[in-house]
Amino acid sequence: MRIALDQIRVDFPGHRALDGVSAEVASGTVTAVIGPSGAGKSSLLGVLSGLIAPDGGAVRFDDEDVTSWPAERRRLGVVFQELRLFDFLSGRDNVGFAPRVEGAAAGERQRRVAEALALVRAEKFADRPARVLSGGERQRIALARALAMRPRALLLDEPFAALDAELRRNLRDELRALIARLGLTALLVTHDRDDAFALASRLIVLRDGRVEQAGDAAALYRSPASEFVATLLGEAMLLPIAARDGDRAQALGQWIAVTGSGSRAVLRPDALEIVAEGGGWPAQLVDARFAGSRWRLTLVGPDGHSLTALTDELPAAGARVAVRPRGPVHTV
Repeated sequence: MRIALDQIRVDFPGHRALDGVSAEVASGTVTAVIGPSGAGKSSLLGVLSGLIAPDGGAVRFDDEDVTSWPAERRRLGVVFQELRLFDFLSGRDNVGFAPRVEGAAAGERQRRVAEALALVRAEKFADRPARVLSGGERQRIALARALAMRPRALLLDEPFAALDAELRRNLRDELRALIARLGLTALLVTHDRDDAFALASRLIVLRDGRVEQAGDAAALYRSPASEFVATLLGEAMLLPIAARDGDRAQALGQWIAVTGSGSRAVLRPDALEIVAEGGGWPAQLVDARFAGSRWRLTLVGPDGHSLTALTDELPAAGARVAVRPRGPVHTV
């Protein structure tokens, strides 16, 4: 199912939460809505799920206007940040709640519950009370509950916020594979760029209730439309452009290939490489830290600019080196 938002506006007393938001989630894809607190992410989720009536604009599922539809008619599987499980019920009974409310016959309900639990590999602990389940187990039950609805699409509201790093990574990988296998349309709402990049192929960046930029996730990372997007989606060094000549610009006294028409160059640590002295910006190594698989170098470049680079090999302590971008540099 394709989801389309057309000029959505949401007004709260003294505050406009969403201001003309238009966006699209293509059928069978995962799109992440990302932005800081107060950007309008929760309001957007509320509009999509039917919990918030917009003050303007339209919501469409495929080509059908569903703006006035109540939440239960939209048939969306929602996994909330707080999970909202019934702690006095077992995991199995939590999963079966939606089919029961729908009036599904006992046999159909049991089939749907068993299928959903199997999809998320939760059969072993499904009969325990929800209140005694671990964070990861509760997450699986919440996802199974959403899947048992046979949803037209999934809405995921900060689904990994309460999990530790390793469990978070594992569940992200499993959820991505599951969504792909089922061919579901999914929208992830998050402030965490790692979650967004791990799950989504497309991003919608929200800022103060407006869409700052939307498109392919890798393209937004490499070619941000603004300093806000550049820093939101990853570590970024912003260097002033001293002069321009077509597709070349001068930064730190060197001419580099650039894309975009801005006055500041966006450099990512993973886009800088160490080269022989004289082959790029001269720099002094001032600190090196092992970052798991690569070295994270802190360097001081011309005019005292601080630069960060990720490299496979560690230069000698205090060495004078040179760094250069691996390809064209985007400007904002």
